[in-house]
Amino acid sequence: MKQPLRPFATNHEDIVLDVEYDFYGRQLATCSADQHIKVFDLDPETMQWVLNDSWKAHDSAVVRVRFADPQFGHLLLSASYDRTLKIWQEDFEEPVGTSRRWRKLATIADSHGPLYDACFLPAFLGLKAGTIGSDGKLRIYENINPSNLRDWGLVDEIDVLKAPVASHLQSDFNLSWCPSRFSTEMVCVSALDQAYIYFKNDTSNKYCLGKLLPEHNGLIRSVAWAPLMGRSYHLIATACKDGFVRIFRLVERPRPSPGAEIGIDVVLISSFNEHAGEIWRVCWNETGTILSSCGDDGYVRLYKASYADNFQCMSVISAKSVQ
Repeated sequence: MKQPLRPFATNHEDIVLDVEYDFYGRQLATCSADQHIKVFDLDPETMQWVLNDSWKAHDSAVVRVRFADPQFGHLLLSASYDRTLKIWQEDFEEPVGTSRRWRKLATIADSHGPLYDACFLPAFLGLKAGTIGSDGKLRIYENINPSNLRDWGLVDEIDVLKAPVASHLQSDFNLSWCPSRFSTEMVCVSALDQAYIYFKNDTSNKYCLGKLLPEHNGLIRSVAWAPLMGRSYHLIATACKDGFVRIFRLVERPRPSPGAEIGIDVVLISSFNEHAGEIWRVCWNETGTILSSCGDDGYVRLYKASYADNFQCMSVISAKSVQ
């Protein structure tokens, strides 16, 4: 059955670079090259998105917005080409639409180049945030004092690239953490045309390089780690400028002895080039069973695995209909 989509005007003055739902799906944040962030609330009666607030957040294009897990309060992070990561908190005492509804808690400016991606780490790891930018360094920050959300400190810094990227116009970097509390702490990091798995070493308590995700032939625009949901292996998807969506299976081998480093096996299990152009974003659903991708063709494609773990395109969404 075809269902029409319901667009709404964000009224950004430049291209929208990221969109993010909160945990409950009742709030939506957008960011743009116009340096502004906008937050919308869902009206449950009309099912329309209503502007909560809009404000100038950075001095350059804002490339990423992410909501924190609600157990930490109503927090939002933003990352920008101006090299800064900012943490915001909704102030419910301020009226909506006044540009004061979201209070800035912290500004972090350790990067030596434009930031490309930032995210909150999974909630079971505590209130932490990760960033990566053109200087090729993955940085992890932690809220030092839970009673003071303004207090953040750098807890880890990893050289993903040995040399920084001179120009950011044709570069890309992405982060996606392993969402399973029952697995080794791991993160997938893409830098230009390479994607790496880093894992937390139990002995040194530092991230170590694990595996390379193979076969990419262009800039990697997006990486997404699927929720585990009872599987004995992990799934990671990538979107690439070479026009392919790739899905990898990652298996953790048992440790030979307590304290030993884990073994990781990575296998490419599916690849699709149905967008007939560059792929910009991949994202899993909450159960890790359906993968969505969007590309230059203007379509969103949904992929689902069969009982034999063979992924196939199950639906194509356009601006006008669902096929």
